[in-house]
Amino acid sequence: MIERVKILKMAFNPTPERRDTNASCFGVKGRMIRLFSAILLLSLPNILPAQYGIQIKHLFGQSLILDEEQISQNGLHTTLEYHFRIKKKRLEFHPGLGYRFTWNTHQHQGYFNAVDLDLATSIYPFDFGGDCDCPTFSKDGNLIKKGFFFEVAPGVSYQILNKLRSDPDDPSRLPIRSKNLVLKLSGATGLDIGISDQYTITPMLSATWLSSSEWEGLRQDGSSGTLDDYAYLGAGIRITHAKDKKRRRRF
Repeated sequence: MIERVKILKMAFNPTPERRDTNASCFGVKGRMIRLFSAILLLSLPNILPAQYGIQIKHLFGQSLILDEEQISQNGLHTTLEYHFRIKKKRLEFHPGLGYRFTWNTHQHQGYFNAVDLDLATSIYPFDFGGDCDCPTFSKDGNLIKKGFFFEVAPGVSYQILNKLRSDPDDPSRLPIRSKNLVLKLSGATGLDIGISDQYTITPMLSATWLSSSEWEGLRQDGSSGTLDDYAYLGAGIRITHAKDKKRRRRF
């Protein structure tokens, strides 16, 4: 317990040297990374014996700016997750580390790669006060009641924009690799479906918004620009494995 308190103090009250460095580098984004890291460290004793899973979703970009600048925004996002919950309440947490990319096609002048750190929280509105050994779905028709949920996921993302210069005055067409740390906020809905004693499959729909940021080479002529409408929809599945026998499905 003492060690956990120390971790939290370091996350919220870094040393003066660290404050100076972080203020110049990341500011609010850096503090969020420290906070997320502290939460993950404090959660490890509870997470490891519980559940883990993988989430894969196809992305459908919604940015008018990226469309205009011919930068790919449809792609794929894969996340490795740990799952744990509050006892006697249907409130579950899914911290995860993911890799996201958009398709590199001949129809576009650029594409994105990103590493994401997300802290998703799921609430089950129809069974919030329940204490099922989730994922637990008996054959009594309670699939929607026990399995339907809403989810919110704040996060941070380290993104790279890969692009060739299209400036006619730059015959070498030197590649651009513009890097940024951006904030994320996602909302989702899904349905847990138990398929065996240990595995659950969850179809999900989501929407994600990213913070405004300045990108080198964003414009078609190779100049910098502000991307302030970066958002995408997602459709995919989460596959969860339950190691703890108490959380296995019952019939």
